[in-house]
Amino acid sequence: PPAAGLKAFRGAACVGSSAGSTGAPEPEGHFSVVIRVRPPLERELCSPAWHHAVAVTGDAQVCLQEVVQEANAADRASGTAQVVNNHFFAFDHVYDQGSSQPEVYAGTASAAVASILQGYNATILAYGPTGTGKTYTMEGYRGAWPTGGDAAARGIIPRSMEDVFQHIRRCQEPQLRFVVRASYLQIYNEVISDLLKPDRTNLMIREDRRRGIFVDGLSEWLCRSPGEVQTLMEHGSAARATAQTGANDASSRSHAVFIVNVEQSEAALGTADAEASAGAGESERAAGPADGAAAWHPRR
Repeated sequence: PPAAGLKAFRGAACVGSSAGSTGAPEPEGHFSVVIRVRPPLERELCSPAWHHAVAVTGDAQVCLQEVVQEANAADRASGTAQVVNNHFFAFDHVYDQGSSQPEVYAGTASAAVASILQGYNATILAYGPTGTGKTYTMEGYRGAWPTGGDAAARGIIPRSMEDVFQHIRRCQEPQLRFVVRASYLQIYNEVISDLLKPDRTNLMIREDRRRGIFVDGLSEWLCRSPGEVQTLMEHGSAARATAQTGANDASSRSHAVFIVNVEQSEAALGTADAEASAGAGESERAAGPADGAAAWHPRR
């Protein structure tokens, strides 16, 4: 079965208006690459050409089996002789086709999410051919999150959002203020578009001292809960470019990037109440009210 790859990056401490460094030691393991093998589809199993070509031979090793015809002409004519060449590859971790969503998140992404809450930049990148399970790994079944359907099917993004908001809820220091903002873009035919404001296309990547690298003109949306993040993702996913392929009836034809910024600030005691009121007013412009209406108000 095809395999989807995941890369997890944990970078240098954020500065400026980002989620500022807490002074905590830099996390270990700045870069890791893992492989997840998906189960075969029913139509693949029914194909006469089906061959189980992938074997997970350890927690960090995968074997690809290459079947080639026997070099001897007589054996080739009989069609009975084949040679199997085994190719072994090592990664930081390999998940077999029986791996669960909680297992993949705990072993691959949870440490990167924890580093975000310490003030570090983090990136989780899923890559691979169409039909290998990238969307399932990152999002899961959309009806399953944040709490509906089969909760075990939730992917990396909903689980990471739950961890972020749980961290905020557990914070007992009254002077701390948190702001969570999300953006969603796609890259299609080398053109960057805002999936949450589809009229914004041909966006440019820029860099400055204060913000670092950013996409100019990309909208940011205030989020107060994992459910509001789900609303953003559903609306953004509906705007993505898709097409039917041999491996998938509705394959995404673009690269998608979901960006979450978590900002933590400390209010002076004399101004805490005033800032709390201002923050509450800003939060009312989050990504959709609780009843699911689509009255959104972007930050910019």
